[in-house]
Amino acid sequence: MRFKVLILIVLMAVCAYAGEVYQGFSGGMMLHTGYLFGTDKAAPIAPDGRSYSPNGAIFGIGGAMRVHLWKHLRTGFEGFVSTMPSSVMDNKDVLKAGSFVRVGCGGVLADACWRLEKAWPYIGATIGGGAMRSLYMLDGDQRTWDKQNDTYFHRQAFFYVTPFVGCDYCMTSKVHLTFRFDWMLAVHKNQFVQPSGPRIYVGFMFCH
Repeated sequence: MRFKVLILIVLMAVCAYAGEVYQGFSGGMMLHTGYLFGTDKAAPIAPDGRSYSPNGAIFGIGGAMRVHLWKHLRTGFEGFVSTMPSSVMDNKDVLKAGSFVRVGCGGVLADACWRLEKAWPYIGATIGGGAMRSLYMLDGDQRTWDKQNDTYFHRQAFFYVTPFVGCDYCMTSKVHLTFRFDWMLAVHKNQFVQPSGPRIYVGFMFCH
């Protein structure tokens, strides 16, 4: 009987402590744009002697899920896909329509969040991995099924760290409009490689 009472007391203490630690969760989707810069070392050389450097604007979508712990800590996962079409690349005058650089990545995030009245500013970082896929079409037309003689495809896996800052605007207690700025730093074989660059986000987070 005493053992059962002791177990009950321990369970009650754990539940009480868990109630203080767990403060809810949030998740949602975000659109983003930004800039990607650098040189793709695996890319072919253009007729004018330039390499096909993936410099230009990116556009994409992604999402995040966080668990809120204690007063300020939030942790969870996120994933994003970003695409740079040939129309915004530095080499758009030599690349055909249909060329692109696409980055997919995902990882574990943690941030510190301050819950003010209507604004929840936060700062944190994400650690994870992903891959950059580059397709360079030098001739032909993407609308046909004709064989293309000069087309190059390359896939580059990477590890990345992304510091970020942002702020949630509390539209209601359940729905937040979120704004975020980050800078992706991709690492491969002890060197900084693509993709690296700043991104800005806007989206909605649903909280419980």
